[in-house]
Amino acid sequence: MKRLLVGVIVVVLALVVLGAAALLLVDANHFRPQIQASLGKALGREVSIGTLHMSVWTGSLEADEIRIGDDPRFGKQPFVSARSLDLGVKLWPLLVHRELHVTSLTLDKPVVRLLQNRKGDWNFAGLGAGGPESGAGRGAAAPTGLTVDRLRIDDGRIELTRMAGDRKVYDHVQLSADHVGTQAAFPFELKADIAGGGTLALDGKLGPWQAGNAVLTPVDAHLLMHDLNLVGAGLMARDSGVGGVLDLDTQITSAKGVLRSRGRIDARKLQLVASGSPSPQPLRIDYQADYRLDNGTGRIANTVLHAGAAQLSIGGSFDNRPAVMRMDFKVKGQRQPIDDLQPLLPVFGVILPKDSRLAGGTASMDLTVRGPLDALVIHGPVSLDGTRLAGYSLGDKLGGALALAGISAPKDTVIRHAEAMLTISPKGIDADPAKAQIAQLGSFTGKGRMAADGALDFRMLVKLDEGVTGAGQAGQGLAGLLGGSKAGGALGGLIKGMSTNGVGVRVGGTASAPSFKLDPKAAVGLLEAGTRGNSTQPAAKPPADSGKDVLNNLLQNALKPKQPTSGH
Repeated sequence: MKRLLVGVIVVVLALVVLGAAALLLVDANHFRPQIQASLGKALGREVSIGTLHMSVWTGSLEADEIRIGDDPRFGKQPFVSARSLDLGVKLWPLLVHRELHVTSLTLDKPVVRLLQNRKGDWNFAGLGAGGPESGAGRGAAAPTGLTVDRLRIDDGRIELTRMAGDRKVYDHVQLSADHVGTQAAFPFELKADIAGGGTLALDGKLGPWQAGNAVLTPVDAHLLMHDLNLVGAGLMARDSGVGGVLDLDTQITSAKGVLRSRGRIDARKLQLVASGSPSPQPLRIDYQADYRLDNGTGRIANTVLHAGAAQLSIGGSFDNRPAVMRMDFKVKGQRQPIDDLQPLLPVFGVILPKDSRLAGGTASMDLTVRGPLDALVIHGPVSLDGTRLAGYSLGDKLGGALALAGISAPKDTVIRHAEAMLTISPKGIDADPAKAQIAQLGSFTGKGRMAADGALDFRMLVKLDEGVTGAGQAGQGLAGLLGGSKAGGALGGLIKGMSTNGVGVRVGGTASAPSFKLDPKAAVGLLEAGTRGNSTQPAAKPPADSGKDVLNNLLQNALKPKQPTSGH
């Protein structure tokens, strides 16, 4: 028994030695024309490979380099170029019959050029449409001669250039696919680094391959993207002043040229308006989109932007053909909690006075969002109800006039209702018209704008509540008490006028530090009305500067912030 075992071992070793010797005697380059022709026929492209070497221990063929030609319409540079190619082969057919059966194909450090021309056609669309000599054309039948048990790409690079001229690069590409063929779907995994920031991971099934128009090849896969920098990845212009970082988790399916995706986006440091600032908290978007691969357009539906308990619905269309994607969609929300919407304010360029915040209440909006992703124009009505601007007293900032009127300014600005028709653009924010009802103060109506640098230019008509000034009570309140003298009558008339006719106020400064000034023309008019009182005789028209003098004497720099009083 022992001798038989030794004999078997000797025979096996002899066969191994003979096989190795046979492999050494095989001229690997003898198979190069056959390999080039087989790959060329399968891909529908001209294929050239470098010097072949036989690896005895792995039973594979190794080539110094490989080049796969491009569709002639896209130039003469190769579609794929790789530093080396490793072909796994079946040894027995190779040794006995000199037949080549490829079992695996590995490309080392390949560069893949994906190009789109001005017509919207891709250079990979014609892959698999027959050999180069037959002239690849749309609708050609898929070849059946090539199947590969295992396809690998190690440390590859994908250079993608669209018809708009923008270029994106994906480095350190790792691809693994098994049972690759043209007649059935096969599983694959793809990982890559996105130039400018971010990683990509895609796994699922691809196929059957649609020869002549690969864009129509079905896909069913799961896509993960982490730390996608919108500016670094080229989705937003570097000098636009906007940006953000995204994480994406979505399921994608593609059939008949329509790619459907459904999943979740987590956005960090998102800023959509140059005059704003990045969101201080992450935002979540549950989205659903359809994208037409033939013309680069798509639609968004059943999409919700979450900010805490607040939910804004989003729907519309987008166009991915320009260098920067163009958007056209609606953002709607009714009576959403303002406390949870706080992180969205800087995203859209809304700046509050320093050390203040909106607290409580609800907000409603119906906005249209249009334009390039990095230069959006947002337009529509926005309203606030039952909220307060905590840490900012508008009455206190209005200053001397209210102090003389005996009005006690509340610590916070309590907003019963406010509404404005907003236009938010890279140039700033326009509010036309705008109005607000402020508790213990009155109403504000007018219009204005905040420039991209935060500078304010608003013109408002302020009407104090009659209950605050006492103007609606005959002979009562500060307005009534001051009517006994000429000076008192003038001030009383001003205060009455601030309730009945209103007084013009110009708001300047910046959004973080607004300033308020009386409109002199409006104030002079009110003073004239107060001087006339109930007299039946028309009052003489005062000199040009007399109104301003009365203002200076009576209001003592009214509408300037009051100075803090000493505790002594």
